[in-house]
Amino acid sequence: MATTRLTIDVWADVLCPWCYVSEYRLATAIAQSPHAADIDLRIHTFELDPTVPTRVQPTLDYRTAKYGVTRAQARAMEAAAAGQAAAEGLPYVLERPVRSTFDMLRLVQLGTEHGVGWEYMRAMQTELYGGNPDAFGNDTLTRLGRELGIPVAEIRSVLATDRYSEAVRSDHTAATALGATGVPFTVLGQRLAIPGAVSAHQYTTAIDQAWNLING
Repeated sequence: MATTRLTIDVWADVLCPWCYVSEYRLATAIAQSPHAADIDLRIHTFELDPTVPTRVQPTLDYRTAKYGVTRAQARAMEAAAAGQAAAEGLPYVLERPVRSTFDMLRLVQLGTEHGVGWEYMRAMQTELYGGNPDAFGNDTLTRLGRELGIPVAEIRSVLATDRYSEAVRSDHTAATALGATGVPFTVLGQRLAIPGAVSAHQYTTAIDQAWNLING
C-alpha cells in the first residue's frame, strides 16, 4: 500500500533565536527519522516584530527597549538562548546587530520559489547569530542567495522593490489563523501543531505521531 508523504510546515523569523535553535533540532529529527525520504519540509515567514527599525542597532539595546528590562537582564536573556544554541553546537554571538527582517523574509519567499527557502533562512541565521556585523547588508544577503543558486539579478530586484511583501503578510495571516501567536510554529501533516521551541526528541515523537495519523 502506498504511503502518504508527511508535510512539515514551519513558520519562523530570522530575528527569532529560538527559531534558529529549533530549526536545527527539527532538521536533526527529520534526518534521523525512518520516514525521512517521505517528509517534505516547508518554510514560511513570520515577522515577529514589525516595529523593529530599519536602522541597525545592537541586540542588547533592542532588548532593553522592547522588554523594558535592564541591560543585565537583557544579557541574561541572550545568555539563556546562547546556552541552548551551544548545546546543539551552534554559534551564538550576544553582541550582534538587529534591524527589521522584512527584506530578509521577502528574500526567503524568493528562495522558496527556487526550492531553497529553508536553506536561505538558515544561511541568514548563521550569518546573524555567527556575529557578522553586516548580516543585514544587501551584499551579504546577495552572496548567500547566490551561493544557493538564486540569480543575483532576482535578488537585487527583490531588494529594490516591494516584491513578495504580500507573500510575507499572507504567511503571517495563515499562521495566526492556525492559532500561532509567535514563532517557531510547526505544523505536521496539517494536523499536529507545535507552538514554540521543543527538543529534538519531542520533534521525533511528533513526527512519528503525525506519520501514524496520515498512514495509520
